[in-house]
Amino acid sequence: MRDNISTLEAGLYADSLGPVDRLKAQEMIQTYDSFVELYPDDSLAAEYLYKGSELAMNLQMSGRAIEGFQKILDNYHDFDKLALCVFLQAFIYENHMQQYDQAKQLYREFMETYPGHELAEDAMVSIQNMGKSLEELIKSWE
Repeated sequence: MRDNISTLEAGLYADSLGPVDRLKAQEMIQTYDSFVELYPDDSLAAEYLYKGSELAMNLQMSGRAIEGFQKILDNYHDFDKLALCVFLQAFIYENHMQQYDQAKQLYREFMETYPGHELAEDAMVSIQNMGKSLEELIKSWE
């Protein structure tokens, strides 16, 4: 199954300058999910789940992306991208779903849990600017 994943990844990212083929990306997500379902304790399970969640986020499959990131947080406590899972959930709630209360809660959780992370300041700025129009943002920068 790992060989199949490698082949699919190579096909998905073959044209690095062009847009991602949505059908190939969805097939990739399904393959990652199948691997995680069959081999949840494999050393690559969390990484594949993360990759599938990132792809889902980029395809505007917000529910799938949030669910995948949450599954990592719930089941793979030693995964090196836990902080990103929290941050990206907040980002999706803010930018894709406009669910600002949920986004603020997750950004705050991110800042409390990972105060020294390189994205902690970004989380703070996101909270401060959340829901503002472009015009309001420009005025605040002036």
